[in-house]
Amino acid sequence: MAGAQQTYPKWLLACKQHITDSKEWDSFLKELHDAIQQQLTQSHVQYFSDLSEPEKELFMERATQAIKGGTVYNGLCKKVSVITDQSLNEDVSRQLLEESPMDTKTDLVIESAEEGALSLLKKWPDMKNKLYICLNQPLPLHIRQLTWRLYLSNTKVRKHYIDQLNTNPRAAISMYDYDISQKCETLLNSEPTFNDLRGSVGIFYGMKATLSYYHSILKTKNRLRDVEHLLAVPFMDVASTNISRREPPPGRVVALIVEEFMTFLGSRPGFVVDSGSDDHNDEVIAFIDKVAKLLQRRHPEVSRMITEKFVPVKEKIVATETGSYALLTEGLMTLIRPMIRSVFVTYLKMDTLLYIWDQYMIGVDTPGFNNEWLAIVTVTLLGLIKEKLKEATSPAHMEKILKAESCKLTVPQFQYEIKLHYYKDLFSLLTKDQKAAMPILDPTQAQHPPWRHWYNDVIPPHTKPQDRRKAREEREAERDRQLQQQKDVETARKEQDQRERRDEEETFLKMAAVDRQRVEEERIALQDQLDEERRRRIEAEKRAQAEIDQLKLELAAMKHTKPPSRAPSTNSMSSNISRLIIAPPPSRASKITIEPLVVLPPVEEARTPTPAQTPTEQRNKIIIDFLRRAKHGVDKVAHAEGNDKSDLDRETEGYLRQNVRDIKNAQKEVFGKTLDPGEFDKMPPKKQQDTSEKMIKLMQKWREERRAKELAKKR
Repeated sequence: MAGAQQTYPKWLLACKQHITDSKEWDSFLKELHDAIQQQLTQSHVQYFSDLSEPEKELFMERATQAIKGGTVYNGLCKKVSVITDQSLNEDVSRQLLEESPMDTKTDLVIESAEEGALSLLKKWPDMKNKLYICLNQPLPLHIRQLTWRLYLSNTKVRKHYIDQLNTNPRAAISMYDYDISQKCETLLNSEPTFNDLRGSVGIFYGMKATLSYYHSILKTKNRLRDVEHLLAVPFMDVASTNISRREPPPGRVVALIVEEFMTFLGSRPGFVVDSGSDDHNDEVIAFIDKVAKLLQRRHPEVSRMITEKFVPVKEKIVATETGSYALLTEGLMTLIRPMIRSVFVTYLKMDTLLYIWDQYMIGVDTPGFNNEWLAIVTVTLLGLIKEKLKEATSPAHMEKILKAESCKLTVPQFQYEIKLHYYKDLFSLLTKDQKAAMPILDPTQAQHPPWRHWYNDVIPPHTKPQDRRKAREEREAERDRQLQQQKDVETARKEQDQRERRDEEETFLKMAAVDRQRVEEERIALQDQLDEERRRRIEAEKRAQAEIDQLKLELAAMKHTKPPSRAPSTNSMSSNISRLIIAPPPSRASKITIEPLVVLPPVEEARTPTPAQTPTEQRNKIIIDFLRRAKHGVDKVAHAEGNDKSDLDRETEGYLRQNVRDIKNAQKEVFGKTLDPGEFDKMPPKKQQDTSEKMIKLMQKWREERRAKELAKKR
């Protein structure tokens, strides 16, 4: 028992428990027991257990029909409706709170109800006749699969197929298996209405296996007709969720498709089989006659159009009413016969086709329903494309338009037309046999059909106009309050966004001001250092110039003085001049520390050499030597010498190149490109200032990063 209950959803089990615990259920059982006991007494049967199973079902049905419509029965129906609604709603609410699903509450209600309906149909397959409530509605996928399986069930066909595979698999393959495979592949890849199935390996193998087995059962040397290939496609589409697109389908799935397909072929009306036999021809003629009469009543302009187009021009004369009707039936015979043979396969896109087939399956067990249904669908299809049919110029053109335009029709178009014109007749035809499905004890009790609805809506209580007005005003006030609340929330959100944006702008401006101030301070500091260096150089140049002027004066004075009796030595003269020379200050661009010249004490001479030069030549030599030494000292201070000079030149050149690269990179960061010569000068002063600050900030950042890397390497 526990294993059986696991197939039902929890909400349905809870609903059953609440119903069986209710007092309405106890009252119903008591009244049902009394009705059965009355039947036993009238039938002279002592115990209910003495009856056979069919007799028990008969007595139960009679008793139910006898008490139907009474107070106890209606009370139980209301109780069932309320408890079902409550249980389903509580289960959906629990899912929303605990599981946080992505679907809406409506979707969850539909899914849960579908799950409950499937579990009941699997438990009691005879309840499939209740599916008439789905008339004119496309069935959900899982209910469609179960419905087709229930109405096309044939255990004998399935057992024969499975036994054939187990005992002699080769016998389940047709002698034209290769030809069937080619036709299946061509059909799936070329037909536009089968786009969803194109490229599926599983669909191809399943369709080929089904048709190959079907042909092997026929025991004929004739190949399968094209229409039989077409009729297998809807079954493959319905089973596609259980078939992999990359692998052949499982054996159980193929067995189910074989069972449904062969049962469907065996249950087709004669006008659909249309084998050419006399019986089938009579059924085709009767079906065309039904379509013609229905078309004349609902769409007379279409019938006139068909009559005109199918009459050759040379024979077009004023025809009688009987002659016009004969022309209409002849035209319909040519126009719709291929469409009826394939039951609209390739004429309708797949979702619309499956909707048509759903209604066909629901009416399989109802005599005459499918004849009526296919006729109504045919007339509705012709009526929906009547505007396009007016463009036809010949019978062939009309057939081409029918094939092209019918593929564009949708399910809602058919639903609207059928609901408007045919639903009542179809519903009556579908349910008329269910009223007399079981004999009843009292014929007067058979005034109403059995309870068939999942839920009975409660009629709202009567209210006064002022109460309705007050309720409407309250709803409008609540709606206005919610709208105002939403507006306030939106306004507060916008204000918060604006405040955050302003705060970000102020923070950015402050950071920019701090950066500008820091850059300005660094610029001022560098300018001060440059001014100080310039000042020191000017002072050094002034001192050197003053010393040169002084030396010039001394040299001029020495020219007018009498030369001494003894010429001074070169060493002593150099020593005296070196006392007057002051070393220039070192340059900041040089890394060489120049030591000041050390004044050496005069060297005592052992003897006085004989002068080899005249005094004038000695003076000129001293002056030239002094000027050479002064120039050499200035060059050494400014440019260094030897390896130091090369290093200084190389580093200076590297700094200049790096500075040029930084300027170009900064232009790319700010402008997105490198500026052409003179392009920056053409910009407005404000833009020049802003972009210059951004470029200086970037160059300073890169310079600090390089300094940090150099310091890290030295460490």
